[in-house]
Amino acid sequence: MNVFAAPGKEARSTPVWAAFFLLWAFWLIANLATAPFLFFIMAPALLAGNALGGQGAGLIILVTLYVMFSVFAGAALLWLKLYERRDLASAGIIWRGALGRYGRGLFWGGMFALALVLVAAFTLGLVPEEAANAGPFSWEILMRPQTILVFAVLVFGLLLQSAAEEVICRGWVMSSIALRHGRLAGLVASALFFGSLHVHFLFFGNVLAGVVSILAVTLMGTMLGLYALGERSIIGAAGMHGAFNAIVFGVTLAVILGTGEASDPLAGLNTAYELSTQPKQLGAESFVQGGLALAVSLFLWWRLRGLKPGASTEA
Repeated sequence: MNVFAAPGKEARSTPVWAAFFLLWAFWLIANLATAPFLFFIMAPALLAGNALGGQGAGLIILVTLYVMFSVFAGAALLWLKLYERRDLASAGIIWRGALGRYGRGLFWGGMFALALVLVAAFTLGLVPEEAANAGPFSWEILMRPQTILVFAVLVFGLLLQSAAEEVICRGWVMSSIALRHGRLAGLVASALFFGSLHVHFLFFGNVLAGVVSILAVTLMGTMLGLYALGERSIIGAAGMHGAFNAIVFGVTLAVILGTGEASDPLAGLNTAYELSTQPKQLGAESFVQGGLALAVSLFLWWRLRGLKPGASTEA
């Protein structure tokens, strides 16, 4: 069953077990391709016998967003073209109407991020201890040209990283497995693969917090997959994913800089990365994120069931 455009007469799918190993092979290739850039950044500190500073760590994050995820998605697309013999349209990369789809995805991703913040703040009263104990918020550092530049590079990098993950999980994995096992199997596999990309959540001292965070991410993967299925394209899902990441990461960085926790935007970027991607204690935030993603997924599934084959939710 093709979930996007028809794959063509010569198309072939990748078995589930092989897709899992390929996913991590592509990840390894992407890391190897990024390693020379990271060594170049780290070399001055290593040669001087010093630890890598906050600025260097922040620069590594930006380079990783651009280089590693570009190579990661590129490897998957090469496999899709050379082995599976499929067009990009069969993986949901459909350029017709792409701007409108992406814009709607950005909007809904922003609404989801805003809903998450509002539910966490007002329903559960979640206020990070660091923010509660911080001094008055200052906008001065956020208005500096250097800070604006870092935010611009960060946001574009997060949009690129999110698009790459959509190409891999919703584009390649979901469409390939659906060809062999059907739409539901493709959806479930893509969500599980997406969750497996965040297995590093388990390695920050609190395994339970890591497990809950991975479950929340997996439910978000289900939501993004259903959104892509409804539009018969991954373009909108890429926008939705990118807006969510950019808002959550960007707001965290803005709070860190505005409250004086960091005075340099690159050093603050490293702190924001740690807070956003390293669940060191079990909190209600992951439960809220997973619950909202589940609620949206149920709505999208109900709406999807009402569509005729080949139809789209696009207005």
